[in-house]
Amino acid sequence: MGSCFSSLETRLLAGCLCVVTLIFAVFLGFVDLRPQVTPDFFFGSNDPDLAQSEKIRSIFPSDEFLIVSVASDDIGSAKYLANLTILAADIKKIDGISRLVSIADGPGSVEEARDSPFWRPLLISKGEEATLIIAFVENPTPGSLVSEVEAVARLFDTEGSFQIRLSGMPYIVDQIRRSLVQDIKIFSSSALAIFTVVLLLVFRSPMIALGAAVSGITAVFLTLIVLQLMGQAMGILTANLAIIIFVLVQSQLIYLTSNWRQIHNGTKTEAVRQAVSKTLKASLWCTITTLLGFSTLLFVAAEPLRQLGEGGIVGALSALLCSFLLYPAFLLFATRKAANKNKKRLVISQSKVTYWLRISAAFLLLVVAIFSVPGLMRLNTDPSLFSYFDEGNDLHEGLTFIDANGGSSPMSLVVRLKTGESLDSEASYDAMWKLHNALLAHKDVGTVISLPALMAEANDHPLAFILPWREIISLLSSDFNQRIAESFLTKDRSQALYILRMKEGGRLQDRNVVTAELQEIVDNAGFDTSLSGGVYVLQGRLSDLVASSLSSGILALLALFVGIAFIVTRNLALTIALGATAALIPLTILGGWGWLRVPVDIISAPAANVCFGIAVDALIHLAIAIRQRLSMMKAREAWSAALKEQTPGVLASTGIIAIGFVIFAYSGFPPTARFGGAIVIGALFAGCATISLFPVLGQFFMKIGRRK
Repeated sequence: MGSCFSSLETRLLAGCLCVVTLIFAVFLGFVDLRPQVTPDFFFGSNDPDLAQSEKIRSIFPSDEFLIVSVASDDIGSAKYLANLTILAADIKKIDGISRLVSIADGPGSVEEARDSPFWRPLLISKGEEATLIIAFVENPTPGSLVSEVEAVARLFDTEGSFQIRLSGMPYIVDQIRRSLVQDIKIFSSSALAIFTVVLLLVFRSPMIALGAAVSGITAVFLTLIVLQLMGQAMGILTANLAIIIFVLVQSQLIYLTSNWRQIHNGTKTEAVRQAVSKTLKASLWCTITTLLGFSTLLFVAAEPLRQLGEGGIVGALSALLCSFLLYPAFLLFATRKAANKNKKRLVISQSKVTYWLRISAAFLLLVVAIFSVPGLMRLNTDPSLFSYFDEGNDLHEGLTFIDANGGSSPMSLVVRLKTGESLDSEASYDAMWKLHNALLAHKDVGTVISLPALMAEANDHPLAFILPWREIISLLSSDFNQRIAESFLTKDRSQALYILRMKEGGRLQDRNVVTAELQEIVDNAGFDTSLSGGVYVLQGRLSDLVASSLSSGILALLALFVGIAFIVTRNLALTIALGATAALIPLTILGGWGWLRVPVDIISAPAANVCFGIAVDALIHLAIAIRQRLSMMKAREAWSAALKEQTPGVLASTGIIAIGFVIFAYSGFPPTARFGGAIVIGALFAGCATISLFPVLGQFFMKIGRRK
């Protein structure tokens, strides 16, 4: 009989390894791991704000642009102009550059640009220590374009005489993409290795560590294969999905292994079967909670959050399948320790010392949670684009320099006169010029490019005084002048475009507030804002989406969890205790972010939802263990027995999650570091709350219930 079981166990493991090999082969040959990041990657095609930006592009065709700042000790020298001309010509040759504007290609000299109301704000920095090259890029942007521009810049960047810095949305987006690729290659792989080592140290079994690693990686690969089949490319958040899925698997396996180690009778096969049976119910409810958590992201307008929701749903199902179909085959070959009846085991009893220790820990956690509440009012859900990069490095310094000298985040305003008059008369020119200056006077506006600035440049021509404004516009709309006026004025001459470069550094107000103030300036100048768009407006919209996903998403998730808690326990007192404990997890994370003024960007924001889904696993496992014992023993004994059984799993799960995510703190990409740090804090809080606060609240509410 023993050889039969041995043969059966071997066949099960061989079958699982064949399935794993097949999934690995499909993954390596089919899945594209390159993150797809574009300037408008934050939104779906049906988003109203993105639709406005697209409509502006259709009315006033324009491309995204790179900003190349070329600084020197003397920008007026002949040597500087000669080198600038060569640099601009080399950049213009790069595939993907549609056109280019610089001192050499536009006004012809720094002196001419200084005297021009059009060229000066566009091409000369405020301190006159640098001039700018505006390189317009084709859509879609070639993947190697930014690298080629950087290579050309390095050839001319000589310390002291010629310092080159890059900015613009194509550049920022490319840097984000590189950081994500770096995290996928290094930190995700390192985290998987650390998880495996920690599992080996915790369970001291190479077979268990191997099974956990193989099950986790298989779940990750299976998820990415399914997402690829669904047509979902690797996005800004799905790049971190791998580690989330791996943790979901480990969370299930820790409790399964812990329950298996507490079974000391029967054959190996019987012990594994009992452990699976004992763990499966709680794991199913944990998976349902996780599925509901990710499903709340499906209704958010931000495309990355929707992608994370879809990926999380597929990942949670893959994690459950791999945890209970693959891992048990490895557990069959792991060695169980025999029960030692003579060894005194640590028992978590309801003694006075243990009781007051638990009360003290629960009180401390409540103090932390209460202190976190005011932090919610300080949440920074509209951080600067610079928060995606480390302060102090060359990239961050270059972006801030360009931002301080004319702004870096584009914004477009399409306006029309309230009277409905055309914009090609001298009176409308005066009105537009006043609006131009009023917009430029706003503290968050770096540069304004508009039709009146262009007209002022044309008006400097010696013969311009003999032509009416309508004829000057007609000349600027002709092929001879490359139809430049059509970039700022509609064909019926009823609407005009104002292009603003907004400042990201030093901003004290949310982007939406700034946008509303600019629209009020437009209104006070006698114009209506027909359309508003650009990255600045979209980022403001994104901040609203992040804030709403944090509030409505977590509240919905908490309400769903409370419903599941009641179904699982069928006990009102336990349900209230579970809900109260679970609510403190995101409260602590978000409150801590608020107090520390941590930038809550689109990448780090989902950490609260993800941590909630992972952390409540411990609460569900402990709650089911308590419910099973309440029908057989007194309440105090039930709590003691349940805590004795589940505490090892809770501590192991908390420790492994925290250690695994700590590595993200060393990422060179700040959003990833913030994402990992939030999960570490949330996991530690949740683990402590599960074995201290939840028992205290549970017994308290149960006593109240019995008295009533």
